[in-house]
Amino acid sequence: MAAVEYHSVITFLYLKRQNSTEIHQDMVQVYAEKCPNYSTVTHWVRKFKSGFLPVMDEHNEGRPPSVVTEKNVSTVEKLKMQDRQITVKQLAFETKISIGSVESILHDHLNLKKVSARWYQGY
Repeated sequence: MAAVEYHSVITFLYLKRQNSTEIHQDMVQVYAEKCPNYSTVTHWVRKFKSGFLPVMDEHNEGRPPSVVTEKNVSTVEKLKMQDRQITVKQLAFETKISIGSVESILHDHLNLKKVSARWYQGY
């Protein structure tokens, strides 16, 4: 069972005015060994008591899961074709993406191989 489903059950039972012990006992009866442990139930009940009631986790702002997008691949390719001797560090600085992502784009998406200190088209 997914965590969000457990949260939903805990929320429902909390809103029915059950305490942590009662909620955990009810969940053990229904879910048996798949039930979250008592400390997890009390953690969520404490959060609910402090005013936190959404079931879904809040969206975390920040970087996207992957910066290797078609746009970034195209940008790296254009920069590489303009200056064949541009370094990975320079590409990372120009595109504002990590060195690892630039290397991934060069190797996995543009099929370039590192020979000595330069990247060449792989065959």
